[in-house]
Amino acid sequence: MLEVGSFSIASLDIPADSSLAKELPRLKRHLKSESTRLQEWHREGADGREVCAARSAVIDTLLATLFDWTLDTFEPKKRERKLTMSLVAIGGYGRSELNPHSDIDFMLLHSGTTPSVTRIFNHELIEKLTGPEGLIYTLYDLGMKVGYSVRNIQDAVNVANDDMQTKTSLIESRLISGDAGLFEQFQKRVEVKCVRSHIDDYLQMRIADQDARRVKFGNSALLQAPNIKNGCGGLRDYQNLLWMTHFKYGTRTLAELEAQEMIRPNNRAQLEEGYGFLLRVRNELHYQTKRPSDDLHKALQPKVAWQLGYKDRSPARRLEAFMRDLYMHMRRIHLITRMVERRLALRPKPSRRIPSLRSLFGGVEKQETLDGFQVIEGELVPVSSRVFKDQPRRLMRVFLHAQQRGLEFHPDLIQLLRDNVSLVDESFIKDAEVHETFLEILNQRGNVAPAVRAMHEVDLLGRFIPEFGRMTCMVQHEFFHAYAADEHTLICLEKLDQVWDADERPFTDYTHILQDIDLPYLLYLALFLHDAGKGMESGDHVKNGAVVCLQVGERLGLSPRRLSRLRFLVDSHLLMAEVSQRRDIDSPTVIRQFAEAVQDEENLAMLTLLTFADSLGTSDDLWNDFKNTLLQSLYRRTDRRLASGEDYEAAEKNRLAKLKFTLRDELPPHLSEEELEAHFNHLTPRYFRAHSIRHILVDLEQVNLFLNRVTAKRNEKVLEPIINWHDRPARGYTSLKVCTWDRPGLFTTISGALAATGLNILSARVFSRSDGIIIDTFFVVNAKTGGLAKRAERDKFSKLITQALLLDGDSEFEEQAMVKREDTEEWQLPIRIRIDTQSVESRTIVEVESEDRLGLLHRISNVLTQHDLNIHVARISTEKGAAIDTFYVRTKSGGKPTDENKLDELKRALETELG
Repeated sequence: MLEVGSFSIASLDIPADSSLAKELPRLKRHLKSESTRLQEWHREGADGREVCAARSAVIDTLLATLFDWTLDTFEPKKRERKLTMSLVAIGGYGRSELNPHSDIDFMLLHSGTTPSVTRIFNHELIEKLTGPEGLIYTLYDLGMKVGYSVRNIQDAVNVANDDMQTKTSLIESRLISGDAGLFEQFQKRVEVKCVRSHIDDYLQMRIADQDARRVKFGNSALLQAPNIKNGCGGLRDYQNLLWMTHFKYGTRTLAELEAQEMIRPNNRAQLEEGYGFLLRVRNELHYQTKRPSDDLHKALQPKVAWQLGYKDRSPARRLEAFMRDLYMHMRRIHLITRMVERRLALRPKPSRRIPSLRSLFGGVEKQETLDGFQVIEGELVPVSSRVFKDQPRRLMRVFLHAQQRGLEFHPDLIQLLRDNVSLVDESFIKDAEVHETFLEILNQRGNVAPAVRAMHEVDLLGRFIPEFGRMTCMVQHEFFHAYAADEHTLICLEKLDQVWDADERPFTDYTHILQDIDLPYLLYLALFLHDAGKGMESGDHVKNGAVVCLQVGERLGLSPRRLSRLRFLVDSHLLMAEVSQRRDIDSPTVIRQFAEAVQDEENLAMLTLLTFADSLGTSDDLWNDFKNTLLQSLYRRTDRRLASGEDYEAAEKNRLAKLKFTLRDELPPHLSEEELEAHFNHLTPRYFRAHSIRHILVDLEQVNLFLNRVTAKRNEKVLEPIINWHDRPARGYTSLKVCTWDRPGLFTTISGALAATGLNILSARVFSRSDGIIIDTFFVVNAKTGGLAKRAERDKFSKLITQALLLDGDSEFEEQAMVKREDTEEWQLPIRIRIDTQSVESRTIVEVESEDRLGLLHRISNVLTQHDLNIHVARISTEKGAAIDTFYVRTKSGGKPTDENKLDELKRALETELG
């Protein structure tokens, strides 16, 4: 008697003087009895792989009995050449992985020669096996779903080389009964003719098939209703890895991969544990549906959970425990197989998400060292295995390096990150420099989601933000949610990223709103935390989320003003969807009440974007044109109400008064209240929204130093600027502050000096006080390496800018600054220019979107100067390889440029200069 684990397979025989028709009732009883015993064994907790192997053994016994009886009782009526035959299991059956209702695929392999004309081989033995009352018909009569073929070795080779699926099924073939020599010949021919000579073609087709399958089945391992076989992290991912490694390296099992040090022992253990769990789930799914089924629908999940031993009294907790385990295993299979695929070079290296600084500015070698990592062919590779133990802060900085430079992680770095996440202890979680790096990652509009997802995939994110870690693999009970809680959040971030450089609706409807946000990291943080209150005891995830976001925000060092905005966004993240879809937004009362709730334009803009991203991240089917129109209408009507309402103006004055009161208490002794009052009188409210208290105090210091210099000097030295440099390694850039008198072409001069120095501007905040003093802040990096500004570069800039601003100064750096655009096949971004005379009453807005490159700002501002325009406020942003720069301009006399002909000339001049 054959045994699989603790399961004994009952023997079976058919008397030689009987017939398959006569034996059919007994065969049915046998099959039913064995199936019932298997189900009971499964329900007792048997391992998924063992149950599948036992099911395969039961079918082996049945097929071998039928096949052997047929051969033993065969009496030829014609004089034909003796035929050698083998009964061969293929596909999943060949792997001995039959679930209760899986298809049974096998091949009748024979030694005959197929005629070249008809391509059909006839033989009495084959007719007996496949004809009425033969093996095949008997299987049909038993109610089995059978897939079979009749082939000789050459036929099998030909079909395999014509079809990838057939080839895959044949490399997993297994002899059930018949001639072992014939089967051995078949295996050798398949290996030589179908495997060794078609490695690259097979890998390409396999990868293409896998990518298409993942997209078709949701492209996520954490779907609310996952497909156990074909979904990301499903059975196919595991099987695909073994198929591809067999073709490339000749291995057949994970044990062989481990023995050759191609996979780590812990990875092998996790893959095998996960695969066994999925097979067990699939077994129960088949028993529940009584058919071959792979979709674990929400209605089936409680029944499957109960039968698999999840017995908590609470149905919700029972379901959550089961789905968390399922998600955990699917997630591991997905991540590990992806990493091993890359490590073993089974798939080509991914193309960069964004252009690197090297491709934009050139001039560096193929390999460079960066903060303990090497950059090799677009990938970050650790210099040593101690790179994180030596400096734990690198655990966070490495994601910023990759994000800013458009680099991928080498598989060895991914594994090293996983091995070192234990360094994320309490001191790491509370480290202010780590906080600064994390917030800078969230500040990179349009490119946040890949970095955050990468953090989560190495299990760092949940350790650093435990409030998010609690959501990992958490099931959501709402029927409309398509993903687990953590996956929903990550997809929301991806949807918000898509808004940044969108080229199709509905995303383009929101691009201008995201471009105008002053504090993008606050929006991304709110979106990241908007569902963090789920799964807590009270059950009110909105109320809980407001508490959680304050805890996280305070720990990250946000100021009270930023915390207040963060709490509003999280606390109100359902409000805008409810008002737009359930209220009469044509009613002035509804708009007034909603405007009172959002308080200001920045809250409105952020809440609109959060609502849009949250809706699209819930399910692909949830959003439609009607809902989009409602949200857009509510946004526009509320925006007009806020911009024109007296209530808003009063609220704005009240906020500024509170801020001034707070700043008065923070003023150092050498700064007077008169200076503070002048600062508020000479700057727009937007300046105070965009700057923290610390930065406002720094600007006040700059203005104080500059004015002291003015009163102390009596010559042209009064034009010398106050220059302040500050390295921000945690954020990956150097901050440059310039304070001086405003004058025509000043921005052009500063940006030109930076370009001539070899410093690239990542972003800038440019504000002009109404008393003629400018306060400009530039965030810069070395244009070649992407590193911080060095002493020599700082000195060169100071020398150039001082010479240019003195009365007898020159702009000898002009030619150095006008760097020519180099063509590159890697990245091409169209130039877009928009001139808006309607949005701001006293200024015209010039918006330029272009590929970022050294000297770009100098070129733009130079054109503005040539057209007699002064820059009053500038918002400079370089993200995802694109520079999106907004200038609020006025004429030399201080008026608003409105002449359409002149503005058209300006647009053409910008297109010519940048094209």
